[in-house]
Order: sequence, then C-alpha cells, then structure tokens
Amino acid sequence: MVKQSTKKGSKPLVEVSNLNFAYGKNKILSDISFAVEPNCFVAVLGINGTGKSTLIKCLNKINRIKEGEVRILEQPIEDLPINELAKKVAYVPQNVSTSFPIDVYDVILLGRRPYLTWNVGESDRKIVAKVIEKLKLEEFAFRKFHTLSGGEQQKVMIAKAIAQQPQVYLFDEPTSSLDLFSQYDILSQIKGLVSDESNACSAIVAMHDINLASKFADKILIIHDCKIYCYDKPSSALNISTISEVYGVDAEILTNEESDSPIINVLRPKKEE
Repeated sequence: MVKQSTKKGSKPLVEVSNLNFAYGKNKILSDISFAVEPNCFVAVLGINGTGKSTLIKCLNKINRIKEGEVRILEQPIEDLPINELAKKVAYVPQNVSTSFPIDVYDVILLGRRPYLTWNVGESDRKIVAKVIEKLKLEEFAFRKFHTLSGGEQQKVMIAKAIAQQPQVYLFDEPTSSLDLFSQYDILSQIKGLVSDESNACSAIVAMHDINLASKFADKILIIHDCKIYCYDKPSSALNISTISEVYGVDAEILTNEESDSPIINVLRPKKEE
C-alpha cells in the first residue's frame, strides 16, 4: 500500500483506501491507496491496459467499487447522490464525439446542470461567460461543437468542467489524439487551474506521455501489475529503475533546466536476462 502525506494543515480532496476492482474475474486494480492534497496535478502513468482509465472512473462512480473506499472532501462517494458528486467532481473523458448541432456556449452551460432547477439563472450565464473569456473561446462560442478540431473540442470540455466549479478534476487521456501544440496548451490549462491557490482544487490525469507528465505534474502515480508502483514527485518517481521495470526499456534521464523535471530518453528495449 502506498499513501502520501498531504500538505501540512490541509485536508486531502481525494482519499482512496484499499481499492480493488475487476471486470468479472479479470482483476485490474489491487489494494490501491493514495491521497491527493489541494492544488496538486497528479499524473497517472503505466503501460496500456494497466488500469489508468479504470481508476479515473472509480473516482467518479462510473465504475462501481465493491472493495475499498473513495472519499471526496472526506465524504464516501457511495454516500453522495450523483448531483452532489457532480458539484465536487468534474470528469472529462478521452473523446467526446457527437454530430448533434449544439453551440459551444450551450456545451459549456451544461457544466451548470448540477446547480440548476427549472431555469438557467443570470449567475449561471455570468459564470459561463467568465469561463469562455478565461480560456479565450470567444470566437468559438456560437460555433457548432461537432465542427471544431480535436484540440478545440477538448478545450471546450475543459471549459464545461470549469463551469461546473468542482474541487476535483478527473481527466482521462486528455491529449491522446492531439498535436504537440494542442497537447501543451491543454496541459497548461489544467496546470493553471490547480496552481491557483485562491481555488483549492486538484486534477488527476490519466496520461501515457511520460515527459509531458514529468513537465506538468506535481506528483506521478504509476500503476504496475494492478498495484501502485510508486507515488511521488517526478524527480523521484521517474528514474532509470522505474522506467526499466514498468515500461521494459533502457533509458537515460536528463534534466529540464527550466523546471528541474526529468526528461526520459528511451534508448532501446530492455535486454532479456
């Protein structure tokens, strides 16, 4: 079991204890325990099929857990009605595809659904307007969502999540199909969200690019053989031994002079002993 302490004086936004999850007889996650403090970008890494997306979905009741516990702001998620959970947690899936002709503005407004009764209030519209301005989406606001590029759609989904005003953001491979500029832009937006100390929120992001995770994440959580292999800051988590054992490659570790984050240069597949 791996569990990280939180910042002194702060309560964790997310606490996972002894989580187990399986699809039928196929065990995916085993004895998963960790905590996420406020203002933290956690990158979840591991080889394909290792359970990154499964973990993200367990934190939002998409996957119903039968063993272990997940707490959001100290409340067990099983005790939270979906509408109340949506006020605390925003989930952005890997891909959102639709041919339904809905304006970008209305997609973002959907983030206010947990707070609405019968009508959309003026306060809700002001929140959406501020989010559109913050993410510089004015030129897209009244375009149809399905006509946007992949990067533009992903930014709109982040805007919808921000309009939801949660304290926990869950992202499932948010940059998997994007070009390099869009990858950097999206992760910069997520990093900006959690770095704002006036808003005690955090993000848990399933990723596959180790170097992007190293650059943007405050902590790296690596899943290997169904368990947490390590959970630490990038400079400690991403070392030659970890890369070799988890990813099966030989690599060298360089240092990003701007951020002191490690840069992984893959050399070759690891030789069989």
